[in-house]
Amino acid sequence: MLQDRSLLAGCNTALNESDVVGLRVNWPGRTVRLLLHVLALPERGPVDSDTRRALVFTGVCLMRVLLRADRSLSRDYGHAIELTDADAADAFLASVGWSNPMYGWSFLDDPELTRDWPATVSLVLAETGPATHSMYWFSECGRQEPGGDAAYCIEGDIHFERLEVERADGSPVPLTSFAADGRRWWDAFRSGDPRVSPTAQQTQPPSPAWT
Repeated sequence: MLQDRSLLAGCNTALNESDVVGLRVNWPGRTVRLLLHVLALPERGPVDSDTRRALVFTGVCLMRVLLRADRSLSRDYGHAIELTDADAADAFLASVGWSNPMYGWSFLDDPELTRDWPATVSLVLAETGPATHSMYWFSECGRQEPGGDAAYCIEGDIHFERLEVERADGSPVPLTSFAADGRRWWDAFRSGDPRVSPTAQQTQPPSPAWT
């Protein structure tokens, strides 16, 4: 379905300002689940109070993760920090004390987003097979460590054949609905809709957490 450029653009819009909070990998099954909190506004009613969505990638032939220290909080990144396996990447995401959402409006099928990566990254899982699409994700984040507050940037890309979206309970969200809900949120924000005003966002109860 991502061959539809309008749908691809809508999914990119829906991913903007989403928070990456988990990475669950079943490599024998060539399946990767990227756990997010997203901005979504249904066709009717208030903002969705449960912002959890999982991007489910299947037919994955390549997954890379790049974890680096942000030494100056201004993209002065250090060398790649080795991750022993995909569980270590997920554990790192679970350990952060703060994180910033993804930005940039382009995440799917944009190879330019990893052109500046170093030759050596933190984790690579690779298998033969086709990969029609790719997904780039990142989180600028930090946590308390013995020496004080430490800042990091963790990035990843996933090369895959199929993409589905699920809620936290496993119920499916059609890609068209995922894209429409995200576009609707941003359209409402730009038009001054009180449901997504800065005040409404500040007073909205926090979404349930991923477990």
